[in-house]
Amino acid sequence: MQDAATRVDFYVLESTSRPERLNFVCRLTETAYKAGNTVYLLAASSSEAVELNKLLWTFRDDGFVPHNLSGDSNQASAPIMIGHEQPTSKEYGLIINLANPVPADFDRFQRIAEIIDASATVRQSGRQRFTQYRAAGIEPDTHKIGGN
Repeated sequence: MQDAATRVDFYVLESTSRPERLNFVCRLTETAYKAGNTVYLLAASSSEAVELNKLLWTFRDDGFVPHNLSGDSNQASAPIMIGHEQPTSKEYGLIINLANPVPADFDRFQRIAEIIDASATVRQSGRQRFTQYRAAGIEPDTHKIGGN
């Protein structure tokens, strides 16, 4: 059932700051885009998806990350899609997960990035997802990210 090629990375931030967490997501998305990846940003809510959509336009003055918000009436194909619903297509090489559950059928994707900040709630749900990945036979990599 599980595709051995699925890679899961946990990015653990020292900060409890939600803006810092979302800014890190933007930087990670930009890095993935520049490396030629297609990305689905799985937001925890529709309001967080809208917030990420705005942030990707403004987080850096000298960069551009082509993206679309899932469900937009003008939705054209873009290498980065932002939504709060589980991705229905496996066309994305990387899922950046900000939501609580493990992405549905996660083993169909090449990579999943879990973004964990220092808040107790986010850490606890991250531990649960870490355990779920391990139970599926995946050993996630953990990257500790220091403050700015």
